[in-house]
Amino acid sequence: MLIYVLKEILQNCAVSMAWAAKLARRYHSTGPDADPEAAKRTVASYSLFSPLIGKEILEIGPGQSLKVLEQALAQGAKTCTAVDVVEYVSEERARKSGVDYRVYRGQELPFAASRFDLIWSSTAFEHLRYPAVTVAECFRVLRSGGLLVARIDLADHSFYPAPDPRRLFDGLKYPTWLWNLMKWNRSSYVNRLRKSDWLRLLTHAGFRITRCQPSESQEVDHLRAQLRYLRPYSREDAITSAIYLCAQKP
Repeated sequence: MLIYVLKEILQNCAVSMAWAAKLARRYHSTGPDADPEAAKRTVASYSLFSPLIGKEILEIGPGQSLKVLEQALAQGAKTCTAVDVVEYVSEERARKSGVDYRVYRGQELPFAASRFDLIWSSTAFEHLRYPAVTVAECFRVLRSGGLLVARIDLADHSFYPAPDPRRLFDGLKYPTWLWNLMKWNRSSYVNRLRKSDWLRLLTHAGFRITRCQPSESQEVDHLRAQLRYLRPYSREDAITSAIYLCAQKP
């Protein structure tokens, strides 16, 4: 275990250098909705919460694809905007898509208050380095009655998909300071917040939770007594591997 931890720390330090980060991005795949059919399914699932016609939409963390927002524009959205912490999409590609694409530093969103009707995010919130800031910023930039719809993957992305259920939440083994030394600069970083943590952040920011659909690991549930690092968590937090939620700004 010590060798693994040291290796992770060294890799994390290496990725902090610009040239190494650029090289790593060549082998990093993100934005699964680059598949047009997957993008259509994603937009269809988002549309269950609100019609798109005439809406101003922000997507947080689109990764390497703007297909979801292109589909939204095709279905009548008024404007579509995307923000990410890494420039995965070229300026030319973004311009052709009709999406206002921004790169930001992962904290304050570069928009005026009450700017959007909808905020979407698919498997990006678990990577937020400053989740409380982002949730508060989402509340700020939404109009009254606006919705935040997010899929949040709560698994450890270092072993994902995990071949062994014992490793599904492996990152919870480490204290926060050590985890950050191992992962902070890397694409496999996850903030390790559990379901209850996300609901608490959202309600504290002022949101009203209108839906929270969890995915639970029955395998982890059976093994929970053997996994000491899960003992501090409630059963629900210990076995929930993902949540799909909708929160409304009153």
